[in-house]
Amino acid sequence: MGICYIKTISAGAQLGMWRMAESWQELKIHVNLPAEEFQALDLIEKDRRKTEWLSCRILLENMTGNPPVIRHDTNRKPYLPGTDYQLSMSHSGDYAAVYLNKSKSVGIDIQQMKPSISKGIDYFLNAEEQEWIDIHDNLLLHLLWSAKESAFKYAGNADLNLKKHLTIKRFKSNQNGQFEVFILNQGKAEKLEIAYDTFDDYVLTWTL
Repeated sequence: MGICYIKTISAGAQLGMWRMAESWQELKIHVNLPAEEFQALDLIEKDRRKTEWLSCRILLENMTGNPPVIRHDTNRKPYLPGTDYQLSMSHSGDYAAVYLNKSKSVGIDIQQMKPSISKGIDYFLNAEEQEWIDIHDNLLLHLLWSAKESAFKYAGNADLNLKKHLTIKRFKSNQNGQFEVFILNQGKAEKLEIAYDTFDDYVLTWTL
């Protein structure tokens, strides 16, 4: 099985990582799903997407001990019906990540780093952020992108714009650590702590 780890982040909060090495046909054998969930799997056309879909659910089943039934609200935010868990999921490259918390909303994002991200900074970085970032620091740019994705998932508002509504103040990036994201959500400002880790050519961020 492809579990890299399942670890406790805080009381009632778990973070799990899965390495997607199997085919979706192999993964399907190992997941315990109700029939209607398998019907949803059949509607997915691409093999890669099927693998991501199943990997997240197998990891979730190992984290909760229950069949992983996932639903989405009107903002496409995933949730586990009939439980107290708040849920966030992400996948990139060879990895899938799942984050659970029993007390508050969560967001997680994993990104496989690419050399071309600097070409797209106008999409996700505002003028204030572009004043202090180093456009040649590929790790930093991916951390900013990933952190905004995690914060977006945490907020659960599909109308948020990564550039307009999320701002990250200057910080010094390292292999792991924490920094802050400021969110403007429906007229209310919130400061959110983001933790991050790096390994190989990946960055992982999650809300605290």
